[in-house]
Amino acid sequence: MEAELFREGSVFEKYGLYNKDVMPTSIATGAGHPASGFTPNDLAALNDLSAAALGQQWSRCRVVHEPFADYLAVWAMGSGNSEPPNLTIARFKRTGTYALTVGQVVISTAASLNKILPTTRQLLAGGEREAAIA
Repeated sequence: MEAELFREGSVFEKYGLYNKDVMPTSIATGAGHPASGFTPNDLAALNDLSAAALGQQWSRCRVVHEPFADYLAVWAMGSGNSEPPNLTIARFKRTGTYALTVGQVVISTAASLNKILPTTRQLLAGGEREAAIA
């Protein structure tokens, strides 16, 4: 199911995030390698974030690997199995860009996961509406 959450017509396509020019590899990875999905450091940070979220208002988290992006999908308590995630953090493989979304709204994009983690932590701690408005 998760593999079909983001396809043509998704919030990422709507804002052209996936189709932007490729970042220079030195920016995308910091090591001269082509942009890719989540790094091992990203996955460790997202694992910690997921563990913290699961005891609060969030019912489940999944890391999904698609051909175009890796993303963490997070669902609120009471969300059905067929509903799209309430919050996502994605890293586009072509560009190396990270994006944070709440529902269909892009909250933040950045060249580094560390730049969107503070907002994500606020959202996961219960400030979803406040952070989305800011």
